[in-house]
This record gives sequence, C-alpha cells and structure tokens, in this order.
Amino acid sequence: MSPIKRGLVDLSTMKKPTLRKKVISPTTKNWLEMVRDEKFEDKRPLWGEVRTRGWRPSSLGDPCDRKTILGMFGYRGDPISTKLKRIFAMGNHIEDIWRDEFKAMGILLAANVRFTHDGSPGISGEYDLLVRHPYETNRRFVGEIKSINDRGFKKLPEPSLDPEVNLQALMNVADTGRYSIGPRIRKYMLQVQSYLYYPKVTDEGFILFDNKNTQDFLLYPINLTPDIILPESERLERLNEYRPKLLVPACTCVDHREGPCIVHTSEEIPLDELKALIPEVA
Repeated sequence: MSPIKRGLVDLSTMKKPTLRKKVISPTTKNWLEMVRDEKFEDKRPLWGEVRTRGWRPSSLGDPCDRKTILGMFGYRGDPISTKLKRIFAMGNHIEDIWRDEFKAMGILLAANVRFTHDGSPGISGEYDLLVRHPYETNRRFVGEIKSINDRGFKKLPEPSLDPEVNLQALMNVADTGRYSIGPRIRKYMLQVQSYLYYPKVTDEGFILFDNKNTQDFLLYPINLTPDIILPESERLERLNEYRPKLLVPACTCVDHREGPCIVHTSEEIPLDELKALIPEVA
C-alpha cells in the first residue's frame, strides 16, 4: 500500500504540480513532407490522350453522361494529392496480401486477370482474382477486393450466404450522412457485374471488403444479374455516338455540378470548346 493510502503523507504539504507551457506545433512543413510532396506531386496535364474505342468497368455506374465521356476524352480532373496516392498504394498492398493468402490456401487460379470484350459497347478491364471453391472444386468465383476505412466498414450491410440478398443490400446502401458510401458501393457492384458479364468465365463472384483500420473483413457472394448490368451497357452504347464527333453530351448530374459540368450544363458542346472554357471555371 502506498504512503498516501496508509495516511502517512500530509497531502496539504505536498508540492502541487506546475502547469507546463503548451507547445504549439510549427505550421511549416518538415523536410519529409516537403520532399514527399515534391517527389510525388501530380504533374500530369489536365487533359490526356483521347481513347477512340473501349470503355473501362469504372465507367459503369457514373450518374453523369458528361463525366463518363470526358473520362474517355482524356479529362483527368483535379490533381491527385500525395496522401490520396498513398491511400491507393495501401489499397494495392492489401490486395497483394489477400492474393498471397488465397494462393497459400491453394484455391487461387489466377490474379490480376485482364479481359477484353470486343462487342458493343466494347469494354476492357482487369479483375483481382479467379478462385475455386475450397469444397466444391467445380465452382469458380471472380473476386474483387476493396479496402475501406472503419467509418465506411460500419455502414456496410450484414453479409448473407444468398447472393441475391447481398446484391439488393449493397445496391441500396444509403446515400445520406456526412460520409456517404452508397454511390461508391454501387459502382463497385457494377464493376463486379461487368467482370461476370463480359469475360463469361463464370456466373459467380464475390466482393471482399477489408477494414484497413482493424483488419476485419466481410465477404459478399454475388451472382451475375443481367438486369443490373444491361442498362449500363446500353448507356455506354448510346454514348459511343459522341466519340467520333468529339462532342460532349449535356450534364446529367442530379445535384452535383462542378468543373466541366457547369459549362453549358443542359447542352451538347464540342470538346475543343469545352477544353477552352474549363480553366475559367475550374
């Protein structure tokens, strides 16, 4: 027992602790921040090369026709910050860890599988994994791995063994709140559907969310659902008409208009004219 608890110390005679002066952190960047920013600064021009054919799976699910076609016309948008680049890199590392674990489990068939669909609308991409079922070896799954922080992870629905239940739950994640993940999750789901629909390797897949704060994960089995992917395929086919004309369609955003979406919002506009106007409003 301590002297205080035994009553052997007179608390009134003890020296009171002195207040320490609060140290204010410097506002200037340290040498590491400055070197990293200089090394990894996004120095790409605002516009890149125009893609004359083919769409990426990431084009699916964008609510704005203008933003979708501008991605194909080489528009890069705001520079990517050093921090965001690091977030992307950490996500890639998490994918590598899972790939190695699936390989160690003896069920990995292929990783980073590229595919090209030459039909209409024409789409090419790369999915993370092709694995076999560990107990039913004739079954194959296309797998997609997504890292997510703890805030987003807690907004995910409870996984089900029923792929249809998972599909409906993930497609209906709420858009409300300060940290809305609904639109992002729906784009992920459309990507998985494209990996099942276009390469035609299997009708079964899954999306695995890895909580990068806690290393917890959730696995959602997903089956091919043509009713989900076909409307998006038709939209890309319609947007193909703008490619040879180098014409940009009207903005179809609901309530989010910025950058190229505030120039002649409700009208088609030639690409060169839009390029000339974007620096004035960016």
